Amino acid sequence: MFKGIIADISKVIVGNDEKIKLTLAAIISEGSILIEDYPGSGKTTFAKAITSCLGLNFKRIQFTSDLLPSDVLGFNILSDDKLKFQKGPIFTNIVLADELNRGSPKAQSAFLEAMEEKNVTIDGESYNLPEPFFVVATQNPMDTSGTSSLPDSQLDRFMISYSLSELNDEEKIVMLKKKININQQKSESIDWHKIKEKKNAITIKDEIYKYVVSIEKRIKSLDQKIYVSARCLKQIIDLAKGWAIINNREYVTHQDIKDTIPSILRHRIRFLNPDEKIEFVNKEILEKIDLS
Repeated sequence: MFKGIIADISKVIVGNDEKIKLTLAAIISEGSILIEDYPGSGKTTFAKAITSCLGLNFKRIQFTSDLLPSDVLGFNILSDDKLKFQKGPIFTNIVLADELNRGSPKAQSAFLEAMEEKNVTIDGESYNLPEPFFVVATQNPMDTSGTSSLPDSQLDRFMISYSLSELNDEEKIVMLKKKININQQKSESIDWHKIKEKKNAITIKDEIYKYVVSIEKRIKSLDQKIYVSARCLKQIIDLAKGWAIINNREYVTHQDIKDTIPSILRHRIRFLNPDEKIEFVNKEILEKIDLS
C-alpha cells in the first residue's frame, strides 16, 4: 500500500525519497511535522503533494502577522438569538500551517491544544477534531525577515522536523521539466482503523526501550540545552513503529531508532546551525552509546 503512495508522491516531488518515507511514518504514528527551509524551496508543494496522495481532507492556513486565533479555530456568531459555532479551517484531517513562524505568538498558540489533545475549546466549549488529525507546518529559517521563534511548548508538540534535500543537477533538470498537478495525485483511501491495528501489533522488546532511555541519559550528560520531555520519548517509540510499518516489518529494531531520532531531536537543538544538527546527533549521541 505504502509503496504505491510513495510512488504517487514521487511523481510530484523530485528527490527527497527518505523525507517522503519519514513523513508517512510520522503520519502513521499520529505525529505532526515541521518543515524548515528558505522561501521557494518547495516546502508547500511537498506538504500539499503528501496530503493529496493520502486521500484525506486537508486545508491550508497562510500565517501572517495579522492572523487571529479565531481565523484558525473558528468563532461563535449570533443567529436567531442563539450562539452558533462557525468552524475554522483547523477542522480537517490534515491542516497545512504555511509559514507558521510568520504569525504572531497568539495565532501560533491556536494550535497548542489541537496538536496535543485533538480538540479545541471556544468560549468554554470543547469541540473534537476529525480523526485522523495532523499538522504539517512549514517555517522559514530564523534569519529571514518577518519571522518569530516558535516557543518550546509548541516545538515539543512536533514529532519530527527536517529541511528538504538539496537537488543535484540532474534532479534540478527533472524538476524544471515537470508539470505539477497535485490534484491528480490521489492514492486509494487508507483504512486508518487497520493502520492503528498494525501499529498496536508492532513488537518492541525491552532492549529497545532501554536503548531509548540510554539516549536520554546521554543527552542529559552533554549538559547542553536539549530538552527531552516525556512526550518526546513517546514520540521516539511511536515513530519507530511507523518506520517499521513503512519498511514492512512487524517489530522495531535499534536501527529504526537510529534512522528516525535525528529528525525528532533536530528542532529541539537550539545551539547549532541546522546543517550541523544531524551530524551532532549521530556523532555525539548515537555513536557514544554502547549496544553490547
